[in-house]
Amino acid sequence: MREIKHLESNGILQILLFLLGREQTKVTDIEFEGSNSTMYRALNTLSRLELIDEERVKPYTRYIHLTGDGEAIAKKLKEIAAVLEAKKARQQRQAHS
Repeated sequence: MREIKHLESNGILQILLFLLGREQTKVTDIEFEGSNSTMYRALNTLSRLELIDEERVKPYTRYIHLTGDGEAIAKKLKEIAAVLEAKKARQQRQAHS
């Protein structure tokens, strides 16, 4: 249960969901709502947890992709997001009834 605490860091979930379904992404192409420093901290955490792999290409390009474990977690997050979106839609329908 202690490992899940790492996923609570800012930006982690957002990056996992963004990378889901993408093979290899340049770090600069990540759509992220937050500061660059927050994104890079999140990427470092994901790398340390072995949820992403990274390839550095000279001079300064970094490509990342999900590992198998990272993809499995991202798929679960997508399911959770769908449940939350359905709940929100139900609440909106009830408010308009």
